Amino acid sequence: MHTEKQRAQLERQIAESGGEIVAGGGRPDGLDSGWFHEPTVVVEPGRESPMALEEVFGPALPIWRVKDFDEAIERANASPFGLGSSVWTRDLHRARQAAERIEAGYTWINSRTKVYDELPFGGWKSSGYGKEHGEEAFEHYTETKSVVLRSGT
Repeated sequence: MHTEKQRAQLERQIAESGGEIVAGGGRPDGLDSGWFHEPTVVVEPGRESPMALEEVFGPALPIWRVKDFDEAIERANASPFGLGSSVWTRDLHRARQAAERIEAGYTWINSRTKVYDELPFGGWKSSGYGKEHGEEAFEHYTETKSVVLRSGT
C-alpha cells in the first residue's frame, strides 16, 4: 500500500464489510516494515457496506452472487463509482453487451487491468473528471482560442 493511512482505510472497509472473508484479510507475517496487506476476498459484503459504497484501492475483492446477467449489470451500475470494470466470460457476445451497459470509463474483457497510452483513461460518475491518455487527454489539457481579425477600414 502507498501509505499507512491507505492500509488503515482498507482494513476498515474489510472489517465493516459484513461479508465472509474467504482469503487473506490481514497483514502478512514477516513484513513489519512497510504497509503491506494480504490479497483478500470477501463474499457477500453488505450492499450498504464501505466495500460497496467506497472505492477500494487495495488488494481486496468483494464478490456478490447474482441470479443472472441483468442483475450483474444492475449490481455493477449501483456503485457511485465507475473507474474500471472487468468481464470474464467465454461468450464474447455477452461480453460486448456487458461492456456497452456497464457505466465505467474502462472495461477489460478477459484481460488484466492494463492501461494503454493510446486509449483514454478516466472514470464515470464519482470516479473523477476528464480523461488521461489518448487524444481526449490532449483536448482536456489544451485551451483553444478563436481569433477573428478584419484588416483595414
